[in-house]
Amino acid sequence: MSNTSISIARPARMLLAVLGIALISGCTTYPKSNAQPAQYVLNNDPATLLQDESLNEFLSKSPAGAVLNVGRSPWGHNVEIVADAPYLAASGRECRKLRVVEMGSTARTALVCQTPNGWVNQRVVTQIDSSATQGRY
Repeated sequence: MSNTSISIARPARMLLAVLGIALISGCTTYPKSNAQPAQYVLNNDPATLLQDESLNEFLSKSPAGAVLNVGRSPWGHNVEIVADAPYLAASGRECRKLRVVEMGSTARTALVCQTPNGWVNQRVVTQIDSSATQGRY
């Protein structure tokens, strides 16, 4: 009886070894994905580019909570801009929420997104009531 169990076990082990090799080789030969990174998807976006080079650099390199004082901006003259953390928007672009503070006035929210040509000022779709908040965060 011991000879029959050995004679059955040997082909079973060989079959398992062959199946294991086939499974491993199948995983290594699986075709590579052609997935591309997220891209800018709004081709007819009416948003205008920010023309200020220092503002563009600030938006590209500054950490969350960074502050920039500018003499002229799309949001007014002599304003303080506080940048929020960048995030990936549903459009596939990197965007940042900004807090814009005019001297002696209440703060308001702005939104900018990066395109292949630079940062653009976007229309804020949703906004909380900031009438109680003045100045920085």
